[in-house]
Amino acid sequence: MSVDFVFGEAGIVRIGICQQLFLNPPFILQQRMKKILLLTDFSEASRHALYFARSFFSESIADFHLLCAYPTQSDEDYSTSHLTQSVQTAFADQLQTVIADVQRQSVKGWHSFRASVLPGTLLDVVQRTLQSESYDVVILGGKKDGTNELFGNSATLLVRHLTTNMMIVPADLPIQPVHRIVLATDFSSLTNWELLQPVKDIVALKGAILTLLTIDVPGKKMIHVEQERRIRHFFDPVKPAIARLQAPSVKDGIDAYLNGHMADLLVTIPKHKGWADALSGKSTTRKLVYSPDVPVLTLYNPDSSPFTTSPLCTRSYY
Repeated sequence: MSVDFVFGEAGIVRIGICQQLFLNPPFILQQRMKKILLLTDFSEASRHALYFARSFFSESIADFHLLCAYPTQSDEDYSTSHLTQSVQTAFADQLQTVIADVQRQSVKGWHSFRASVLPGTLLDVVQRTLQSESYDVVILGGKKDGTNELFGNSATLLVRHLTTNMMIVPADLPIQPVHRIVLATDFSSLTNWELLQPVKDIVALKGAILTLLTIDVPGKKMIHVEQERRIRHFFDPVKPAIARLQAPSVKDGIDAYLNGHMADLLVTIPKHKGWADALSGKSTTRKLVYSPDVPVLTLYNPDSSPFTTSPLCTRSYY
């Protein structure tokens, strides 16, 4: 294993761990490398998300990119005296500590690690990173109150604006194998089956049990028999279980199901509604990812356009 530690331009710090891929099991040789962007603010929540991600992708060739956004001088919450210190060095030292922790543990030979520090708001930094390089998923550690030390209430903001899949990992969740996956979405209006390919891949790789959860709320369209047949056909040879609940809202239905059934991963396809719904608390996605009880994987739907950036997006209540 070799470690690269380089200061870049514009406040960028890069650390890379490169490992030789040798003596890999047969299933590794048949895979495409997964690229994971893991957001860190050096909190216990983000550290836990890193450990969870390593476990979750233990059967996959994976490149983990740890990314930290730090505030610029225009940010009100940080004094000038704080910023006059060598921000690059301070964050680099913390990244080195994280990397050292990774090295001390048993690291899969098919996993690689690198890290970057960039100035700016979290949303801006992540969007710039995604524009320069594509990733399979962005992972964020979440706390019960929905806040992070540097990120603030960021999970809902990122899910609504990023054009990629995202996973939110609860900070207090024990790390264990993923055996039970629940896919909760509006199957009646689903037309782009390729959105579900990541779920199919995860289920096949982990040998997990898949449940398709439908929440019948007032005014919701019913799923036709032909639509259900298409869903089952897509997941072949996996035979998903079908669960249906009636509830006043989708969030209530999902909560009721999770309260009565074991689940290791909840998968949803967010619908991007208007600002009024988001700010009034009517957004199901906002409620699910703000303070999740289980890891939540949101699948990006290109047919549901993200919001344009608004000054409101930096406020803690969104």
